[in-house]
Amino acid sequence: MIDKAGKALARRDYEKAGALFEEVVSLKPESHAAWFGLGEVALGIGQLDTAVQFLEHAVQLSPDQPRYLQRLGELYSRIGLVHEGIEVLLQARRRAPDDTGILCSLSGAYVTAGNWHKAQEVLQEVVRRPGTGAPHFCLLGLACQELGELDEAMAALKKAVSLNPRYPDAWLSLGHLYLQKGCLAETDECLQKLFALCPQLPTTLNLAGEMAMRRGNFREAANFFRAGLEKAADSAELQAKLGLALVQSGDALEAVEAMEKAHAMGVSEDWILEHLGLMFTTRGQLDVARENLEMAVERQPDNLNAWNTLIVVYTKQGESEKARQAAEFILSKDPNYVNALLNLGSWYSDQARSEEALAQFRKAMEIDPKRMIAYTNSLWAMVHSSEAGAQDILAVARAFDRNLCQSLLRQDTFSDRDRSPGRRLRIGWLTSDMRNHPVAAFVVPFLGCFDPGLVENIVYSNSMAADATTDLAKARADKWRDVIALGDDALADLIRADEVDILVDLNGNTEGNRLLAVARKPAPVQVTWLGFPGTSGMSAMDYIFIPPDPVLERGAWCTEKPWPLPDCYGVRTMIPDVPIQPGLPCERLGRPFTFACLNNFRKVSQAAIRLWSGILRRVPEARLILVARGGQDGTLVRYIERQFEQHGVSPERLDIRGIMSTQAYFDSYNEADLCLDPFPFNGGTTGYDSIWMGVPFITWPGDMLVSRMGKAILENVGLSELVVDSEEAYADLAVMLATDRDRLQRLRAGLRERMQASPLMDAPRMARALEQAFRGMWQRWCQSPAATPRD
Repeated sequence: MIDKAGKALARRDYEKAGALFEEVVSLKPESHAAWFGLGEVALGIGQLDTAVQFLEHAVQLSPDQPRYLQRLGELYSRIGLVHEGIEVLLQARRRAPDDTGILCSLSGAYVTAGNWHKAQEVLQEVVRRPGTGAPHFCLLGLACQELGELDEAMAALKKAVSLNPRYPDAWLSLGHLYLQKGCLAETDECLQKLFALCPQLPTTLNLAGEMAMRRGNFREAANFFRAGLEKAADSAELQAKLGLALVQSGDALEAVEAMEKAHAMGVSEDWILEHLGLMFTTRGQLDVARENLEMAVERQPDNLNAWNTLIVVYTKQGESEKARQAAEFILSKDPNYVNALLNLGSWYSDQARSEEALAQFRKAMEIDPKRMIAYTNSLWAMVHSSEAGAQDILAVARAFDRNLCQSLLRQDTFSDRDRSPGRRLRIGWLTSDMRNHPVAAFVVPFLGCFDPGLVENIVYSNSMAADATTDLAKARADKWRDVIALGDDALADLIRADEVDILVDLNGNTEGNRLLAVARKPAPVQVTWLGFPGTSGMSAMDYIFIPPDPVLERGAWCTEKPWPLPDCYGVRTMIPDVPIQPGLPCERLGRPFTFACLNNFRKVSQAAIRLWSGILRRVPEARLILVARGGQDGTLVRYIERQFEQHGVSPERLDIRGIMSTQAYFDSYNEADLCLDPFPFNGGTTGYDSIWMGVPFITWPGDMLVSRMGKAILENVGLSELVVDSEEAYADLAVMLATDRDRLQRLRAGLRERMQASPLMDAPRMARALEQAFRGMWQRWCQSPAATPRD
């Protein structure tokens, strides 16, 4: 009868098996095999408590049966009696030391207990035995991965898939490990295997979603997580990840709903608050973001991720000191927390403390040389610093290329591309700033002026922000692509599929850039312009637009080939028509002579502070207008005052203004007699604004693009005499013009009219110049050996 019951159990005919085993124990209560069989039946129908009673009785009747001990130990671990389970499994092992199954059950119990060292030790014994299968190596790989022994984990998992190429768990574990190590191509291969073996499994869809998240394809990731939830609706993990993907893709309402469901399924409220805070921060809803994040850190003070997002919120809300304190709190808990180092560095950078900012960025790069924003922030700080030279900047830019970009470069010869030198060219414009932003102010004017027979324009917009400027740009572009939800590979694929001939990156190393997509070289010719007035350092970037300037044309400051535009660096026509008040402000308003620099103070280097302080000491009672955009709490104002005090200038002589409306900003020029161009980072947009408002400025060019923009502006309106060649000449000219009011008045006369008649505001002329530049670049590419003709 026992044999019949066993056969019924093997067929999973639990009703018949149970009846037969019950008949046996009614006749022979001492039959341990029947009691064990009843335990197996109870397990089969999910009655775990009953199974425990049956199995315990079987072990009591026959304590030396390894099989009984193994099943009881497994069951104890399954119902939460983990330590009891391990003890019973150790007994089984002592009775059957050569039983591989018992060792695997023991390793599983150790895993359940979180004792990965013991699990690894047991599994290493298992895989040394003959006949070991893929599951054993897979478990060993998981144990090694948990212990941080990634190379050992990789070897074990590769062995598992070699033993059984159709074992999904091994491909899944291997895919997660490759993703952890940042090996995206290898992760893709694992996903291809999983989609071939088990495409509908929630675990497959989960890995696919994580892969899409890593690549920045947030909407695609959300679709994978949704598909996973259709198969495993009770998965809190998938629900939480869906919320994260929706946060990143900007789907606010659905993200909130997903987060609420995740919370109802057991995801902690702290986690929900943290990620809601992140979502509202990315959407610019700072008050709501702050409320969620502050609740998160109140409930869990060591939630460093929430603190880190709070730094961003405090900074954007103008609470500079709170931002600094949050960053320092994080670093007191974890000195190597890269995001906090970056945010503290940005805080110093906003305070115009470039050297302190660079120290934070350098530490971040040492800890994580693959963190792109560390390079972006470093380069941005360096071009503002009078202590960093062109070669220092080149070194960091080249490190960015070496560590992040070169491995992404695709070996694409574009052999399918029509190489006719005179054909219509397709130009791609890649930017996150086609909105109310200085970059758009220089691009939108000429965007609609191209000859459609020569040029087709496609704008790739990497921003969720949109306004009237965006609408105007859309109307002037031939095609418009919103690409913020695309990962770098997908964006590069799109540009390649669009058959863009020349890609113009308008961000450079600034916030919102897509340089890692550009690094893949999706277009035959690639150019950088406007957003970052300096080198990208990238092997994949061919040219950089510059104003006509022999110093810049030599190219010692950049990795790209400089391409001079014929007249000027940019065209600006969308400037408010604010009236210019007649005469010198010092005479009209009855005030002391007023110098001004209306650039963000982060452009004011230590060398500029020293020089301007010397000018103020030589012009008694003169004052200086500055702009402090680093917060509303007075931290930056106090810092600026201390910097000038060190050079003998009292705070009373400084007129430090905070964030202003557009009208107030332009009206400030009507209070300025003479502007001072900062260095090494000259005013770009502000240089145009200054001339527009009839206020000349003095500039001292350096040896890089960032420090020669003022020169290009002045030369186009006939003010070359205000371009000096030394620190002494800068100071002497400023002092002379402050005392020679007649000469200054002559320089100011008719400046707006001169600007209107100059190339600085001639959008059609800029379009013609760009058409010629693009044609020259294209012809040069067509003649290059790399441009293989079509078959």
